[in-house]
Parts: sequence; C-alpha cells; structure tokens
Amino acid sequence: MLINTKAIVFKSVKFQESSLIVKMFTETHGVQTFMVKGVRSVRANGKAAMFQSGMLLDIIMYYQENKSFKTIKEYKASYVYNTAFYDIRKSSVLMFLLEVLERCIHDDHEDDKLFLFVSSSLMNFDKEAFTPDFHIYFLLEFMKHLGIFPSGQCTQGTPYFSIKEGEFVATGQNNPFVINQRDSAVFAGILTAAGRLNNRNERKKVLAIIIEYFTFHIENFKGVKSLKVLETILA
Repeated sequence: MLINTKAIVFKSVKFQESSLIVKMFTETHGVQTFMVKGVRSVRANGKAAMFQSGMLLDIIMYYQENKSFKTIKEYKASYVYNTAFYDIRKSSVLMFLLEVLERCIHDDHEDDKLFLFVSSSLMNFDKEAFTPDFHIYFLLEFMKHLGIFPSGQCTQGTPYFSIKEGEFVATGQNNPFVINQRDSAVFAGILTAAGRLNNRNERKKVLAIIIEYFTFHIENFKGVKSLKVLETILA
C-alpha cells in the first residue's frame, strides 16, 4: 500500500556500501524504519543529505504493517533549513532535541497533534533568532503531549519537586527523587507561561531536572549523549 505522508528524520545509519537505514517520525504512521538504497553511491548526487537528522520530508512510502524495514518510492524536502544546520548553537540544540525525541517516541500509529507540534517548532526555531532557552521550553511542551507534565504548585507547604511523583511535595528529607528547595523554585518558575531563566547556571540545573524526569518516566530513556556537547556550546 502506498502512503503519502510527511516525515521528520530522527537518525540514519550507513548500511553496506551505498544505502542507509533511516528512522523517521511520520505524520500518519508514527515512528518507522526505512531501508533507503543507493543514496550514498557516486551517482546519487548527494541524496544522502536528504536523510540527515532533522530533515523535514514529504515521502511516499510502501507500507506493510508487519515489515520491519519500509521502503520509499519518492521523497523531497518539505522545508529547507536556513540557519539550523549552519549556526553551531542551533545545530547543537537541534541534535539534542532529536535525540530526546527519538528516545521518547516509539509508537507506530498516527499522532498528528504531536507531529504538528514537533515540525512547526523546528521550523520556527530555524526562522527565529537564536534563544538559549528554546530547548527547555520545547521539552516542557513535549511533556504535555506525552501526558507527563508536572502537576501541583510550589508553595510554602509544598516547596520541593518530586521527580518520582511529578509534583511538588511537602518534604525532601532523605529522598533521592526530590529536588532541593532552591532548584525546585527555579523549576516551578518556568512551568508557568511567564517563567524565565536568568542565567546559564539556572538553565543547566533546570535541564538536569528535565533529563532526570524523562529518565524516570519514559521507558528505556537512559541519558542523552549529545547533552555534553550542548552544554559546551552554550557555556
């Protein structure tokens, strides 16, 4: 069956001499893995670049439900980046977010709202001036789509954020899953629409909380390799 859909490239791996194994998030069928043959050959004229991480594509795929590797009949860029691949700050953020997305999104069924959120966010990120907090607010919004956005409020009675419970709690004594009071207050601040981070140190602490939160609540989420690169670039 031929399916016409939009797709976001999560990652690609070289296979044999001229092919790629490409993992993509599609609008109609969630996460799918494709065998793309011949795109690394001399005659391919750089077609492999179409499958670099982050590319936004329009594809026509041959879809067979129980087949591990799908194949593509046609493909073209649905959006061409102007800055995200060429600004080292943006490219570092992009690679970080794609790694997080790839580790979190596993379903192979349609989720058009999530796809629209991710694709539109990446295009806006490319079009707009660089802001060092973009990835943090992206991940907070992503939590809503995953159904794991923190609940409750940081108050005098509940001043600690619990990674395990996903909410603010009364005490953090001797609990490895509870964030200290100062960092909990900073984290609480950005959970509101008016929240802002004041400096690099706050950004780093909040991102560490978010990564730990994903690690606890997303199955098989085991750290993010590109995090160190991101922190170095944004230092």
